[in-house]
Amino acid sequence: MLFTLHKYAGLIAGVLLTLIGFTGSLLVFHDTLDRWLTPAVRVQGDGARAPLADVVEAARRAVPDRPAQRLYLAAPGDAHTVRFAGPDGAPGPLEVSVAPDTARVVAVRQWGVYPISWVYRLHYTLLAGTPGKYVVGVAGLCLLFFGFSGLYLWWPRQGRWRGALAIRTDKGAFRLNHDLHKSVGVLTLPVLMVVAFSGVALVFPGPLASLVGTVLPLEPRPAPRSAPPAPDAPSLDVDQAVAAGADVFPGATLKRVYLPTEPRSPYILAYNQPGEAWRHYPATRVWVDRHSGALLERWDPLTVAAGSQFLVWQFPLHNGDALGLVGRWLVVAGGLLPGLLFFTGLYLWWKKRRLVRKARHRRARHS
Repeated sequence: MLFTLHKYAGLIAGVLLTLIGFTGSLLVFHDTLDRWLTPAVRVQGDGARAPLADVVEAARRAVPDRPAQRLYLAAPGDAHTVRFAGPDGAPGPLEVSVAPDTARVVAVRQWGVYPISWVYRLHYTLLAGTPGKYVVGVAGLCLLFFGFSGLYLWWPRQGRWRGALAIRTDKGAFRLNHDLHKSVGVLTLPVLMVVAFSGVALVFPGPLASLVGTVLPLEPRPAPRSAPPAPDAPSLDVDQAVAAGADVFPGATLKRVYLPTEPRSPYILAYNQPGEAWRHYPATRVWVDRHSGALLERWDPLTVAAGSQFLVWQFPLHNGDALGLVGRWLVVAGGLLPGLLFFTGLYLWWKKRRLVRKARHRRARHS
């Protein structure tokens, strides 16, 4: 029964998992691919940095009719990115790329339309919005089932461990595909399960948090508000807000600034600390009052409750950032595995069907 369910569920979901896995592999190095595909966002500066307020103001002049929402700080050789609310019906926000040395706008792009963001939409939502996202989440649950059921079906009987992981290349195509399907699947199961579980966690964060909360303590992120401003009170600019929060996490690298979009919205500074296992995901947060510059809250992923730390790890595990360059390549391989398992499984199913059909024909001729 389990073998039949594993086989036919895999044949049904295999194409979808292959697509999700392949696009996920592409996204592991999305910044590099984006630079290749859009040379305009590559900038060559002299190392000097323009004030961030000038960067945001230049972006606002390029998109004057929409509120700025976020500022993504550039890595060396890249442009800063300022995000704005997208037009009605658009698949995502507008992104303005600004040279970090001159505050010159180098590109204005619609997220979800330019190539690498389109791949992201395909991977995360199948280009179908929220319903597509849930389909992707269910596909991740299916992948978890395939992993555990495949392990159970593979588990050798006593005395047969010696050849359990062998891959024979001298016994024909059927044996080769059979060995690849079972051995590669078992050997790479940890990577596959981590990628699948973390993907499900990103699609269904609420249910996962509830589940984790039953066994581990949780510490939700704060959501403070700026104090009501005095009449005609000016707002801090980005540089002033960054300066106000600069000493909260010494040595941390500022990666993003969430800009105030309402009168009482604070600035949110997102950092990457030296002690974090990842290098690109800004999980550390500081909230700064947009009018007074007062520090409202801080959130340290290294010291929060164990359940919250477990949840924070899911995104950098999913894209490989948590394990450095080695982790990224492992996730690339993990994204390609569903395709390998699907096509080897498809070949085994097709070959067996042919053999069964031929046997029926022989019996029919002799009856």
